[in-house]
Amino acid sequence: MTDELKDQLGQLHQELADNPKIDAESAEMLRKIAADIELMELTDHGELTEGVQRLALDFEQDHPTLSEVLRQIVETLGRIGV
Repeated sequence: MTDELKDQLGQLHQELADNPKIDAESAEMLRKIAADIELMELTDHGELTEGVQRLALDFEQDHPTLSEVLRQIVETLGRIGV
């Protein structure tokens, strides 16, 4: 995993901690995605990227900073071939 991706995952975890308004289901989904990225043991990497993209769109209106972190993660995953 690249240092850039590690930094972005750190930002994601920080945004989760700083945003108590995120509903429990969404927060759990974000934590699962972060864990999957950290492990990078998924068999379907395309599904991971699509899931992160979908969440970025979902959070765009109410949590723009979180949405931006997710977009950066998608870009980084693309650059490293995931």
